[in-house]
Amino acid sequence: GIGSNSRSWRRQLLALSADFRVIAWDAPGYGQSSDPIGKPSMSFYADCLRSFLDALDLQNIFLLGHSTGGVIAQEFYGAHASYVRSLLLADTRQRGSKSQLEQRLRMIRTLTPAELASQRAPKLLTASAPEPLVREVTSIMSEVRPAGYEFAATAMAEADTREVLRNLRVPTLLIWGDQDEITPLWDEVPFGAKLEIIEHAGHLCYVEQPERFNSIVRTFLLK
Repeated sequence: GIGSNSRSWRRQLLALSADFRVIAWDAPGYGQSSDPIGKPSMSFYADCLRSFLDALDLQNIFLLGHSTGGVIAQEFYGAHASYVRSLLLADTRQRGSKSQLEQRLRMIRTLTPAELASQRAPKLLTASAPEPLVREVTSIMSEVRPAGYEFAATAMAEADTREVLRNLRVPTLLIWGDQDEITPLWDEVPFGAKLEIIEHAGHLCYVEQPERFNSIVRTFLLK
């Protein structure tokens, strides 16, 4: 997601590594990755992901993306379908929003990353989320760097993956938190895709209900 990094996936790395080789990346501008250079676009991230996979000699993957990462996953599949055995998309979008871009740019330019995190992080979870979990999400989001966040927000505003979703040729799974107030569930599920709803989960369903999330992912992939 736009406020997350590879640390956000620690519960999946731990739980799913018994069955799969699990890799969580830091996208350009996040975590330990260098800042992005050039014109913001989803194709930029897709090309970076391909270079990342080529460096690891991986050309046959299950690709899982959440929120903004889910849009990157869709873009990657559209450009490099031969790499993808199946596509897993959690609480994500098909199109960007110019009004959302304005809000995000205003916040990252007027608030420190810690201030941004303290405002936004609780909204990514349900109201009943345990306080330690809220603190963890806030801590991770406070690591955002303005250069990476602005680049991702601008790329996201221009995104449109509807054509990709109309031409899916691999098993595809959609996962949504039933209380996600950030990315509403799509009006239509792409033809052939499977939808799973996780109860008592907000936008960060994989963080808030990891056991259920991991079980859904494992069952889908082992089939």
